[in-house]
Amino acid sequence: MKRILHIIGGLDRGGAESFLMNTWRNIDHKKYQFDILTFMQPRDGKKFAFEDELIKGGAKIYRVKDNRVKAPWKFEKDVAKIVKEGNYEIVHSHIDFMSALSLKGAKMGGAKHLVSHSHNTFNANLYSPFKKAVSAILRRKLNKLATKKLACGIDAGKFLYGENQDYTVINNGIATEKFFFNADFRKELRSKYKLSDKTKIILNVGRLEEVKNQAWLIDVFDKVYKENPDSALFILGDGSLKESLKEKASELASKKQIFILDSQPDINKYYSMADVFALPSKFEGVPTVGIEAQVSGLPCLFSVFVPKETKISDNVKFLKIDSNEDWVKEFVNIEVQKKRNASGSKIDKYDIHNSVKKLEEIYDSF
Repeated sequence: MKRILHIIGGLDRGGAESFLMNTWRNIDHKKYQFDILTFMQPRDGKKFAFEDELIKGGAKIYRVKDNRVKAPWKFEKDVAKIVKEGNYEIVHSHIDFMSALSLKGAKMGGAKHLVSHSHNTFNANLYSPFKKAVSAILRRKLNKLATKKLACGIDAGKFLYGENQDYTVINNGIATEKFFFNADFRKELRSKYKLSDKTKIILNVGRLEEVKNQAWLIDVFDKVYKENPDSALFILGDGSLKESLKEKASELASKKQIFILDSQPDINKYYSMADVFALPSKFEGVPTVGIEAQVSGLPCLFSVFVPKETKISDNVKFLKIDSNEDWVKEFVNIEVQKKRNASGSKIDKYDIHNSVKKLEEIYDSF
């Protein structure tokens, strides 16, 4: 059995976390053991969303203090200690530029195979000249340290490793059959929230943070509501902005039609409930939620900061977010599709079984 230590910030619902969990659920547990090292705190202050599932499935979860910025040498030593005590030969790090630190620690601890994985295409910290310079130093270190470089997409690879670097794209695979449109789910959830089949529902799924731009989306929806009162906005996720988003929504005329909910374990049902998916993010990697929405057959409106490679269906439009008028117009004019399907080679490319097979081949090469 190959034992792999994954290093990731936390285990609440997010893009990198979803990729890790989808992989873990579908990989052969008789051949591969996944253990996890985290350094962030659970959003509810108690335990991570995926923690119980992982422990029940036999994974070990290690926690270290987040010393990446204040005392990076301590962070490296903490990683080294866990790698050495666990005798891990393969370490797979998902923390972008900071993987230079985690993989250095892994090497200090005796790991032979150091895997870096890029999940983003931008970082707001790079607006700072100082942090941009630090990131450049970390990039050089990472490119020297990593024995295998992975990315969720072409843009994500260029972002982390730079131009003309050798890396392998592993698509953010999902259990595609789980997200196919289901009329029963649509009926079930609309009944739960007391919404008719004619109500036009806009769905957004993601962390409730500034980068996801949900406050802006709420303003857009308020204008949509004024033109079509029989519409609703669902925002699903967890994050630091939850209360401020709820407060913002409570002050609008459309407040009764705005639903800001926690992350949902049955998120696949919400795609079937909705009529259009919105992702007005300020930057993204290749967002798993964007793939899920397209597999469900939903018309999708993405910001121009979502990588073009996210488009795997004909139901996608990329819009600027410097003005909301185009978004309002699109939302109002999109026709409700009660029967939806999505198929084709691009959809199949994002099937989790294909992603897992590719990752297994990498692990087996070590």
